[in-house]
Amino acid sequence: MFKKNSFVWGLALLLVLALAITACGRGGNREPEPTPTPMPTPEPTPEPEPEDDEPEDEPPEDITIADPLLALRQLEAQFPISSTNPNPIIPGGTFRWARGQISSFPGLFHPWLASDGADIDIGGILAYGLLGVNDEQMFTNEFAGSPTTFEYCLEELSFTISMRPEVEIHWSDGVELSLADLAYAIWFIAHPDYTGTRFRIDNHSVLIVGANEFNASNPADAQGYRYDIEGLVLSNNDRTLKIYFTEMPPAMMFAGGIVDVPLPRHHFEDIPVADTAGHINSRDNFLGFGPFIIDTIEAGESVLLRANPNYWQGPPYLEYVYYSIVAPGMMTELMRSGEYDKTAIRPVDWAEYGGDNTNNVEFLGRIAGNQSFIYFALGAPRICDETDEIYFIPRYDNHPITDVRVRHAIALAMDHETINMTIRGGLHTSATSVLHPYNTGRWINPYSFGFAEYNPARANQILDDAGYVIGPEGFRLDLDGNPFHVNIGWRTNPGIDEIVWHHYFDNMSAIGIDFRLWDDAFIPHGILVERNILGGAFDLCPNDDMHMLQMSWSMESNPDPSVLWGHNVQFSLARFTNDTFQSILADIASVYAWNHDFLADAYMRLAEAFDYYLPGIYETWSIDIEVLNARVANWTLLRCRFGPESFSWHRVGVTALEGYVHRDDV
Repeated sequence: MFKKNSFVWGLALLLVLALAITACGRGGNREPEPTPTPMPTPEPTPEPEPEDDEPEDEPPEDITIADPLLALRQLEAQFPISSTNPNPIIPGGTFRWARGQISSFPGLFHPWLASDGADIDIGGILAYGLLGVNDEQMFTNEFAGSPTTFEYCLEELSFTISMRPEVEIHWSDGVELSLADLAYAIWFIAHPDYTGTRFRIDNHSVLIVGANEFNASNPADAQGYRYDIEGLVLSNNDRTLKIYFTEMPPAMMFAGGIVDVPLPRHHFEDIPVADTAGHINSRDNFLGFGPFIIDTIEAGESVLLRANPNYWQGPPYLEYVYYSIVAPGMMTELMRSGEYDKTAIRPVDWAEYGGDNTNNVEFLGRIAGNQSFIYFALGAPRICDETDEIYFIPRYDNHPITDVRVRHAIALAMDHETINMTIRGGLHTSATSVLHPYNTGRWINPYSFGFAEYNPARANQILDDAGYVIGPEGFRLDLDGNPFHVNIGWRTNPGIDEIVWHHYFDNMSAIGIDFRLWDDAFIPHGILVERNILGGAFDLCPNDDMHMLQMSWSMESNPDPSVLWGHNVQFSLARFTNDTFQSILADIASVYAWNHDFLADAYMRLAEAFDYYLPGIYETWSIDIEVLNARVANWTLLRCRFGPESFSWHRVGVTALEGYVHRDDV
């Protein structure tokens, strides 16, 4: 359980997002000019009303600490954010990138179909977003190196993207890229035969005028990308795309908030959308416009990319990028021997590197975009026969986890910090909010977060006061005097999660909760298997025996929480909904949220409501650590796109012919 300091929340969250109510304005790094006629501010959503399952105990007193995120910020500050190699770059050479992964990669490099991490890595070199993004991960026109500019208009609910006049980009087959390719990408993910998941996630394509109608149309009638979606309007020369929306939440201004990764229309338009994922044009023959293009592929194991000599920003320093899947347990030795130039570190590997004592590599670090949740399974999804939409029904078995007092007690009894400081190598800290510090823009402030509280004594007191007495077997009985247990679905991650599970088992035993692994077995690893079995998010089958489940997510750049906690959305794995909670989410996504004070208040109310109802436990935050061979230059973890200091593959180089090797005598 976590407690927020309401005063500092209210003070800090007034700094939310550099977005104000405006009529029409160009995007940038500065706040747009306000409209001459201020938009009326609606009455805020009321605070949660006490329910029958309200905890009877009083919340803890406010805890005064200078900075709730101090530990995380200090951890991040131990690492540089960019490579420090000062030596001159040697033109040419091969950059060797290793990904620690047990399974092979599917080889689907299509940006709107790829789901495997390796495929996304490779696809991101071949094609990327056309809009400029600053380090706060908001769209901006600040960077002259961006190929496009944009303009948005709240008055007419439109977003206009234009190619800069001086920019000419070509796909790797020589065909010129235009915004018709971007319109085609939107058409593709809205198509009724689209097999991916991006349409109803957080890129707001579902809000484009006519997109829902197109998505619900007969696939046989869905022909021609220009005219089937009313809200997509291309200029005659295909260098300006105007998009009309039914709603424009401020989250659209974040990277990923609008589709800006194009697809080569000429490469895909003759392929049925339903067949695209299996087609060679999405795999070995995928076209890109990035600094490197596909040379050769060893199926599932490695890809060799060669420099694109016609890259629009200039030829790359490197001649090749070699990307390979490597068993995670081999990674430390391969990096120490200089065989690879870059990888990401697992927390359990930190000690193997000797902390930062390995002398042939450099460690870069930044707050990661991952957040782990332990969900309470509070409902089940159903599909409405008339609309095919998901809706949640509350859990009907009266299990004790439906009592919020039990949920608060479980949260208080979970000791995350011991795990963070041991097997996670100190690279994790306890999360203290449903919000996430990865979103580093002006909408967030260190005081926007509460403080983790591990307090098993108080957890026991809550359960005692609520009437959950200890039975003869040493475990608590429900309010009817019957034994009960809590099954938790847990993913498999050899060497890590077995230990985490046993630690939490001991935590629960300390408060008398009979805590068990669901089905008494670790669930096979793999994100699709996890979501199908643990969350039931894809097959939509309720599992009455599942009481809790653990899942980690990439928060990406968009701070809108509705994709994980929204009303009847696919990935809301707690399957929790009530009027108060969902009305706050509606406020965050409304046009009123372009007003600083309104949005600040809505985020504050969301965090407080989440901690009150507690549909899940936010578990940990972490630092992403990337390991670079000391010969690598111009690598950065800055998140901006097209900025002077931003990461760009054509600027990456090496300053020695071979990778440096660790020496024990240094």
